[in-house]
Amino acid sequence: MKLLEYQAKELLAEYGIDVPRGSVCRSPEEVAAAWDQIGVLAGGVVLKAQIPSGRRGKAGGIRVVRDRAAAETAASELLGTTLNGFPVGELLVEELVLIKRELYLSVLTDTSPAHPWPLIMISAQGGMDIEEIAAAAPDSLHRVHVDPAYGLHPFQGRFLGRHSGLPSDKQVMLVAAVGAMYRAYWENDAELVEINPLVITEQGSLVAVDAKVTIDNAARYRHKDLKGAEIDSVETRAAAMGLSYVELDGDIGLISNGAGLTMATMDHLALLGGRPANFLDTGERILRGGIADGLSLLLANPQVRTVLINVFGGGVRCDVIAQKIVEAVEALPAAHIPVVATLHGRNDEVGRRILAEAGLPGLRVLPTIDEALATAVLLAKNGAGGPSGADAGRPGGAR
Repeated sequence: MKLLEYQAKELLAEYGIDVPRGSVCRSPEEVAAAWDQIGVLAGGVVLKAQIPSGRRGKAGGIRVVRDRAAAETAASELLGTTLNGFPVGELLVEELVLIKRELYLSVLTDTSPAHPWPLIMISAQGGMDIEEIAAAAPDSLHRVHVDPAYGLHPFQGRFLGRHSGLPSDKQVMLVAAVGAMYRAYWENDAELVEINPLVITEQGSLVAVDAKVTIDNAARYRHKDLKGAEIDSVETRAAAMGLSYVELDGDIGLISNGAGLTMATMDHLALLGGRPANFLDTGERILRGGIADGLSLLLANPQVRTVLINVFGGGVRCDVIAQKIVEAVEALPAAHIPVVATLHGRNDEVGRRILAEAGLPGLRVLPTIDEALATAVLLAKNGAGGPSGADAGRPGGAR
């Protein structure tokens, strides 16, 4: 779950990190009112499009304005537009901060096998070009891994402070900010807490001018008070259905039950030269609309040329699953892409017979996983066509 900038700053402020005064606005009139409260005193405001995406500045989503009329005009130009693929429905109007020095600071989950621990990174240079700076001068980023069993040690914070390039009095402030960021990261099950830039103002304060926070989706139930960006994507629609789904760039749609079986099927498809279009684990929902909902997600993807249903009936019976497949395929449009199915486990022979006797056009039933996967790859490469029903669609034709 990605938090929008103002949501991330609200969280960081709870941990004692200074952020600019700001107001979230949804109309030019609200922006004008925010100017009256903030801009008059600060001598200007910054309008920031609130979308779950980086590089907003380079895309024109951040505007600095120094009078009320310009603020309203900028709001009219930004609200209702699309930026980096996301609709702009909210603007964060913040006081203009006079910056003396910019830094980069982040806490993230290191997924490398060598150090699967929280990682804190700091750079004495921050701002929009941090990726280019890190690529051109990797030594400018200083890193500290935190053992989650012990937490952040004071000496680690001081190490980061020494490599910030700040004078000693400002290092004290930075060490406090590092500790606050780590607590925000740890206590909220975050995957990323990033401040870029973290600035020293002309008045000598340490302020988070921009912030990103990403919360682990698996831990969202523990943080119901946190509201993230509302992203309309196939993944979020699948999550609302209770399905575990990740869209990929292939052309073979996959429906399976069990994460291990799904990943093994994806690997096997790749070995055969196929390209999975998704990861979809129906889990226990396979008996409660999981097949039908999965098909609706896959058929909405124009890249999918065939669908592969690979099911193992352990706790559930294959004959029951077969009936669910029949019901779901019967509800599809008459001219749908081919669907290849294979069932294994409890009552698998009965399940395959149910599918074959249904005589559904476009449905191919294969007795082995190898044949089903080879058929799906062949159909994806060559398009639909050929016989359907039991034992149809084998690499060598019907037998």
